[in-house]
Amino acid sequence: MRTNLMTSILLSILICGSTRQSQAKVLFSGEKKQNNLVSELLEVSAISKSGTPFTFARSRDGWIFISATYNGKGTVRIILDKASGGDAVMVHDADGGTLSEGMRHVTKGKHTIHVECKGNVRVEKLVVRAIPELMHCGLGFNSSIKSYPIYDMEFLKKDILPNVNILLVPHNIQLPQSVIDDWHRQGKWFVAEVAKNAEGKTADEHFEFYVNFFNTAHFLDGLIINEFGMNRPSGRSSSERQNRAAQRHQPYEDAFKKLRADERYKDKQMYIYFGGSGNVVNYDDTGTNFVRTLVDLKYPIALERYLFERSSEEKSKDALQAFIDGIADWEEKEPGVKKQMVIAFGLFSMPPGGINKMPGVDYHVWMDQQMNVVANHPVLSDLRGLNWWTSILADEETVRWVGKLYRHYAIEGRTNLLTKPDPLFLPHIQNADFEKGTEGWTLNSAETGTIEAKSYPRYGRIEGRYMGLGRPADPEHIGDTFLWMKKSDTGPNTFSQTIKNLEPGRLYSMKMFSCDYDDLMNQKSKKLEEANKFTGTVEIEGVDVDGKRSFTEMYPSGPEPRIPVWITYHWKVFRARAPTARLMVSDWPKVNEPGFSVGLEQTFNFLEIQPYRE
Repeated sequence: MRTNLMTSILLSILICGSTRQSQAKVLFSGEKKQNNLVSELLEVSAISKSGTPFTFARSRDGWIFISATYNGKGTVRIILDKASGGDAVMVHDADGGTLSEGMRHVTKGKHTIHVECKGNVRVEKLVVRAIPELMHCGLGFNSSIKSYPIYDMEFLKKDILPNVNILLVPHNIQLPQSVIDDWHRQGKWFVAEVAKNAEGKTADEHFEFYVNFFNTAHFLDGLIINEFGMNRPSGRSSSERQNRAAQRHQPYEDAFKKLRADERYKDKQMYIYFGGSGNVVNYDDTGTNFVRTLVDLKYPIALERYLFERSSEEKSKDALQAFIDGIADWEEKEPGVKKQMVIAFGLFSMPPGGINKMPGVDYHVWMDQQMNVVANHPVLSDLRGLNWWTSILADEETVRWVGKLYRHYAIEGRTNLLTKPDPLFLPHIQNADFEKGTEGWTLNSAETGTIEAKSYPRYGRIEGRYMGLGRPADPEHIGDTFLWMKKSDTGPNTFSQTIKNLEPGRLYSMKMFSCDYDDLMNQKSKKLEEANKFTGTVEIEGVDVDGKRSFTEMYPSGPEPRIPVWITYHWKVFRARAPTARLMVSDWPKVNEPGFSVGLEQTFNFLEIQPYRE
């Protein structure tokens, strides 16, 4: 993007060598598919002398990953396509054995790698792989739950930055020049999220709207537009509706053509989010020409596929199959579209809007199963890239987990489940949403009638468990049931359960929602400081709780009801000592100490115990 990709680019600064000289050996050259996402292009061992370049070929434009392991003392340069005349070279001196990695975007065809060594050094192994676009959404998209850390470059540097090649950023983000330069030195891109310009504008108006972002933030390598529709069920297929849609979208097509043809912007990328609830392509929203125009321009289609958790193994498999069938339908209607398609999965795992809807399902295993399908199912071959939207609605563990999934499937080219043998359905707590009343729970009430299982229509959506804005209530009414407790001055109300099937020494997270019942039933506009805060205790006996990573935080509900309800988000991280532990929730701050707000009524649900992946 930033430079001519056929020019010389320094991929990595590597120390390479050996005390002995040996002849480099090409172990593989060609294209060997490891899974749907990764192909090995070149493998060379025992490089100890500067000499003839090594050649590899990529079958289409895209990203490559280069890694090298080396031993000894000396200096090395690894240069891509040196003969093209580029001289952007970085040199490091080092001592000892290590591993270095780099990514670059290259054009279709043959490329060369020069390894230049000085000193008693040897590259033990040099590997080049074809990999997909790996997007992170993103830098500048910090969690809406403020007790989680800021998702800045420091937070991202271990698990995310080495495993992605594109950072999605807000269009108005202010970055230090050193951050911009360092990212671009690695050959990686910044892509800004921007709104879809309003319909009814001319092509020139659309053109000026989008180029303004490039002219304002010169470091941007592309834009990702949110969003165009495609899969909305119309009830009937109508050529008239499609013709009208085509007329509405013609100015966008003309603007994008103008962008691609303009010398100033021809190397910039325009990613187009496509939303919709269905899996079968429906042209009523866009007309039949719009997608084909994007494919012809080689502008990526970022297809939103937000797969929320299901309540059974069978329904989970059906959801994955529907996802596969939907991609097959796209490819059937628009041959070749997969090569320009970036799948945008749902990262949003927490309130106030998440698709981590069921406390009995391990959301990270569910994410793993989605990635495993992409890596292995033949229908999902030839995809351009991957994205997980959005870290604004993701806890810190889930944000980091994306990087580990990318590394496993899209860099190392693995085919096995990363989470195996962890099950999809969590075995630690039963009846976590009180959907079966109080079954499985031990209750201790301060007085008669101070603990009861209740429900409230659409309460799960009020908590933030929903598929998306404007969607109907979940047909399974997930989250509408809860335990209700009324605070007494005679003693605490408590509920408890034994946590089972823990692995001693392993970290786990506990999540729970609670709410002021009167705030739910008699909705009135309140500021945070006016809301009744949770004053009880949540204890896990027989474990070591990580106090630095555990917290409670209140957040306003959304998108409903019209007047927000204040929900308390409980989060604890703990290390198991034994196969079992005891979870107990009390509505008193401490035993025999009622505190204040006698008569306060509270709700509790979503008691989730899940492995915390360090």
